[in-house]
Amino acid sequence: MKPKPCIVAVSGVKNTGKTRLIEGLLPELTARGLCPAVIKHDGHRFEPDRPGTDSFRYLSAGAVGAAVFDGEKYQLVRKTTVDEMALLGQFPEADLILLEGFKGSRWPKLELMRSCVSGSPVCHPSTRLAFVSDMGAPEPGFSVYSPDDTAGLADFLLDLSHCGRDCSAILLAGGKSSRMGSSKAELPFGGMRMIDYQVQRLISLGIEDIVVAGRTGEVSGARCVPDERAYLGPLGGLKSGLAAAKNNKCLVLSVDAPLVPFAVLFELMRRHRSGITIAEHGGQLEPLIGIYDRSLTDDCAALLNTARTSVRRLFDKASFQALHFEIDPLLLSNCNTPEEYARMIAFS
Repeated sequence: MKPKPCIVAVSGVKNTGKTRLIEGLLPELTARGLCPAVIKHDGHRFEPDRPGTDSFRYLSAGAVGAAVFDGEKYQLVRKTTVDEMALLGQFPEADLILLEGFKGSRWPKLELMRSCVSGSPVCHPSTRLAFVSDMGAPEPGFSVYSPDDTAGLADFLLDLSHCGRDCSAILLAGGKSSRMGSSKAELPFGGMRMIDYQVQRLISLGIEDIVVAGRTGEVSGARCVPDERAYLGPLGGLKSGLAAAKNNKCLVLSVDAPLVPFAVLFELMRRHRSGITIAEHGGQLEPLIGIYDRSLTDDCAALLNTARTSVRRLFDKASFQALHFEIDPLLLSNCNTPEEYARMIAFS
């Protein structure tokens, strides 16, 4: 079965050159063996065909839709409400789907900025993969590409399309949530449950094997696995997740940390080689934002039989590296209390 495509939005304010950038990227992407597709959001009503053509006449006469094909290609126009979710499935052969626009959406983004057009970033940093800018770095902590560097951007997108294929994801969703007073996985976020929001973010990175550790029941797009023993903390969930993962490389993330930027998740996947790779900010290690090899399953089990069950104890069991990120600390935080959850909602 063909892997699902990565989905990346090329976003920015009007007249930053989104269409031109995508047009320049497409031949670079195809030259690298990728099969890209494009979906554009038009903020205004558009006419899908020219007056005088047969399909235009059919629609003007009252047809709900019209299709034209010649055996090699087709054009389909329908009068119906639609969004990008309904269109993504129209390109089953695609490795990468570029969305033009969508600056306020949850999709991973290349944010395009140009001098004399863009005053400041408009996309939420949690959704950003990188900047494409002729003004240097608009915010710290994110890669910056020149709008003319379509070759470099194509290499970046090629890496992105490949990273998710050999990586599983483990969402840690166990624990009592005693300080929150209710299950954090069930909290509303982004118009859905926090657990569903997290799973959809991982899917958009092209990750197909997603394990929700410490949870029973069903979550669309993921497999739920309960902990072997309840309330053993993150290490217990990590062990359950690693044991259930299909790939050796596993992206580990706490379910209550929905603001971790796509840039951080991708950089962890791209730079991991073996053992453990985690995020670090301001001298503080983030052991629940990182990559762990599935081969550490037995080490987790051994530590769970001791009195000290901190995930950090795994750092002595395998090769270990920390990647430094200069971003707002709130983006890497999780929420354990109603007050922390309120701050996270306000920031999102």
